[in-house]
Amino acid sequence: MKYFLLAIVINFLFLNNLFSMSEDYEKRLYRGCYPTSKQYLGAEKANEYCSCTVKTLSDKFSDEDMDELSKQNEDTQLKAYNFASEFCANSLKLN
Repeated sequence: MKYFLLAIVINFLFLNNLFSMSEDYEKRLYRGCYPTSKQYLGAEKANEYCSCTVKTLSDKFSDEDMDELSKQNEDTQLKAYNFASEFCANSLKLN
């Protein structure tokens, strides 16, 4: 039974990494978020907000998913990413 549970945990961790963004993609996304956020939130809050948003998006989307979404119109992109923005704004009490 222990080996079965261990196998499930290992599979979950492996599959979870398949569906997340690469570190390079996360860095590029963060660099796109931070400058604008800093203007409105200040350096510390912008760092927290962008880090949270990137992690939240990475938990749901792979690099390929993000590339496909970037080909969509702006409205579709905003709808796809909005959950992360709202979650992080609420978590950091930015609203």
